[in-house]
Amino acid sequence: MSPPRWGPLAGLVVGVLAAVGASSLPTVPSESGWLSIAPPGAAEKPPVWFSHRVHEAAGVACERCHHEYQGKRNLWRQGQPVKKCGACHGPRPRAGRLELKEAFHRQCKGCHLAQRQTRRPAGPVHCRDCHRRS
Repeated sequence: MSPPRWGPLAGLVVGVLAAVGASSLPTVPSESGWLSIAPPGAAEKPPVWFSHRVHEAAGVACERCHHEYQGKRNLWRQGQPVKKCGACHGPRPRAGRLELKEAFHRQCKGCHLAQRQTRRPAGPVHCRDCHRRS
């Protein structure tokens, strides 16, 4: 009797997990409060490093980033479950929703640029400042 061949089964399991994971946005939390946000699939750039603590300390309301829109109204409130960005924003735009990369850039970079206009401390706006190698 020969040992079982796990190669094909392992490939199938990895493929299914990759397909299921493509609808979500993987994050890796750390004890320091920083998250590594990497879009599913082959990324053009390294993941983005993000800290909830830094944003909370700056007085950014949760609803500024987390959202569940109906029309132009954000119905999401602090304490409600948070969906991963990839649940609504996919690799391509659909049904009036931005694709994931555009959604991130508008959300993050847009807010940081608006902060700069007020002459208050602001987050990064250049590719290399957000997409850092670990």
